[in-house]
Amino acid sequence: MSASALLTTGKAFDCSENKYDVDGPRVWVKIPFLAETLPGGTIEVQGDNNGLTTIEVHAVLDDGKILSSTFSEQEVAGHWRPKGTYGLAIPGTENPELRSRIKHVYIAIDDPKVISSISVIQLASKQKWDDLKLPLSAMFAVLCGMAIMPLIYNAFFYAALRYNFMLWHSVMICMIVAYTFSSSGLIFLIFPEISLTTKMLINYWTIAIGVAASGCFLLRFVEPGKIATWLQITLFLAAMLPVFVSASVLQLDGGYSMHARNYYHASFLPAFCIVFYTMGHALRRGSKAIWFQIAGWTPIVFFGLDRVARGMDLYIGWPMLDYGLYFALVMETIILALGVAHRILRLRQKHETTLNKQVELTLLADTDGLTKMSNRRSFEREFRRNQRDHQYSHLALFDIDFFKRVNDRYGHDVGDEVLRVVGRQLDATSHFAARIGGEEFTLLMRKDSRQNREKYRATELNKICETLIKTVHDQVPEIREPVTFSVGVASISGHTSLRNVMATADRRLYDAKNNGRNQIVWIDISRAKPGEPTGTAAA
Repeated sequence: MSASALLTTGKAFDCSENKYDVDGPRVWVKIPFLAETLPGGTIEVQGDNNGLTTIEVHAVLDDGKILSSTFSEQEVAGHWRPKGTYGLAIPGTENPELRSRIKHVYIAIDDPKVISSISVIQLASKQKWDDLKLPLSAMFAVLCGMAIMPLIYNAFFYAALRYNFMLWHSVMICMIVAYTFSSSGLIFLIFPEISLTTKMLINYWTIAIGVAASGCFLLRFVEPGKIATWLQITLFLAAMLPVFVSASVLQLDGGYSMHARNYYHASFLPAFCIVFYTMGHALRRGSKAIWFQIAGWTPIVFFGLDRVARGMDLYIGWPMLDYGLYFALVMETIILALGVAHRILRLRQKHETTLNKQVELTLLADTDGLTKMSNRRSFEREFRRNQRDHQYSHLALFDIDFFKRVNDRYGHDVGDEVLRVVGRQLDATSHFAARIGGEEFTLLMRKDSRQNREKYRATELNKICETLIKTVHDQVPEIREPVTFSVGVASISGHTSLRNVMATADRRLYDAKNNGRNQIVWIDISRAKPGEPTGTAAA
């Protein structure tokens, strides 16, 4: 129906409480034009641009003449205002003479998708909003930029740390940025051809996915054991509900209805309630991380409840609350970024504490308790490593001569001190030293590049034994007689087993004991032929 036909029919407009219960392909809105109450200059009609197609704006003069303007969907999108509204100039208001004669403004909206396309229509100064468009757009761009910064931070740290909650936080940030970018109107700067229905669906879907990601983030961000299992399941289902409802009611094939918006907004209520309860629940259980959710999400929950109430057309509300929601969303990303940093720090500290404990346990398992040098377990592992790396050429097995007599004559405290002195001195060499039991020590001797290696090894072992005798004499003055050492030496070939090498060294140590002690034996004396050298004795 055209404007002239509408005026001819004399059909009454509904001003009752049920006036938004509209139906049909075209909705007409009638607004009295009270020129004396409006600002000067051109006046425009403003309203929610979600899902709009064609709009006609008619100005009826005092003589019944009609001034008309028709705007296609693309033209409505092109006249966008920040925060998801349009601004369409009322014909004749640019002319002061005609403006004074306008009595009523009639707006025809074709196929409206949401009640707010009708309920929030207002008349405003075109010049004022033209002037506000740039600063408000800049403000929304800054908000988007502030929200993106934690995303870069997350990407950097996730590459190194691989904590799953960082992925969900990144999804939340992406959805917040996409929602702010779309609903504020900035999307028209980058994608001027985008339809208003597509923009509406982006607004709705980004919030639904963002809430689902928030639920998953909360479950993984809070410390283990701080949220009961039943509550975890309930929270997950409540967070996913808006996604399922969106998939059911926000259809792209023309099945969308005016009431779909009510179902969509109502689907967020369980999530808000469960999240609020979960934050208190985790706080009571002693969670530290939940404080960041409380600080970041409490404003969003309250702004979200207001948005749900207005989305369900329970009341029209104060438009400035939408700006509060934008700021709350951006502040939430920053607060949770700080929370993520704090959580990472706590996890790293816990990880480092665990590693330190593991190192301590490893040291305890690999260290001799009395001498603080490597023990038999560590020695065996080093020998196995040598079969791969070939760092050592000989194994020397040391035994303290008449050590039982030292314990019996001077006491076990003095005997223990002898063991500690010997251990420290062997550890000070360039070779791998270990105490393998009682008064027995092993020395894995590193390979040497000298030509006469055997002679060098004998000389070095002589010096080690001489140093041991002197050091024990100096540092354990309670013992009056010299403490000497018997040593059995075996060479280490590429694939010889530890058992065979130890058996050879032990046999030669036994020969050193039987041959008078205080000597180093390199060959099997008990098997040597007559006239064969019997090894090298220490001085």
